[in-house]
Amino acid sequence: MSLRGADIDQLVTLNQTFSEKGGQVESVTAQISSVLGATNWSGPGADKFRDQWNGEFVPALNRLREALGEAGSAVESRRQAIEAATA
Repeated sequence: MSLRGADIDQLVTLNQTFSEKGGQVESVTAQISSVLGATNWSGPGADKFRDQWNGEFVPALNRLREALGEAGSAVESRRQAIEAATA
């Protein structure tokens, strides 16, 4: 028999952490994009980094932010279910 359940307070903390860190990922992405766009930098290295930033890094960071949001929603759903079952 396996034990199932969770510590409600820990689930709340986990959900808050996912939300907070997702916001930080969004903020970092926006800050770097803004500074990069305003920086006078040219040449092959600049072109390569901008292409990577826009083509690889931003989409990856957006996927991370979305995954954290989805995980937070899942954790919150589980917390609510556990609370309902134990009420």
